[in-house]
Amino acid sequence: MKKALVVLCIVVLALTGCGKKSGTIKCTMDKDLTYYKIESTYTINYTGKTVDSVDTVEKVSSDNSKVLDTFEKTLKETYEAADKSYGGYTTDIKRTDGEVVSTVTIDYSKMDISKFVKDEPSLKSYVDGDKLTVDGIKSIYVAMGATCE
Repeated sequence: MKKALVVLCIVVLALTGCGKKSGTIKCTMDKDLTYYKIESTYTINYTGKTVDSVDTVEKVSSDNSKVLDTFEKTLKETYEAADKSYGGYTTDIKRTDGEVVSTVTIDYSKMDISKFVKDEPSLKSYVDGDKLTVDGIKSIYVAMGATCE
């Protein structure tokens, strides 16, 4: 009877991922500058101590169309280059009257983390093996000025 109970416990732990916690953390950042305002939300999706993906929404508002032109171009070029180099990016950048909104998902299971860290060695401390850590990404966002829940 004890053996059966031990085996059952082992099977349950194996099937449930040994109790790895999963969830989301939301980070936000607002910057109101002279010619534009940026509102950003970063939703970190994780399992255990590692990041599965990040959903980002960045909204740039301005009365100046040249400012919006620059942001629209820069966002498109930046995310296209990142996806080409590392993979894992799904982007949707929309321009409306007075704002540019980028909605981006970075799927870290599809991203070449090794190449990413090789190109950006300062990120090595935020990675555990080939996985980005939750603490690492939170510290990146906080360093940028975001507040995380």
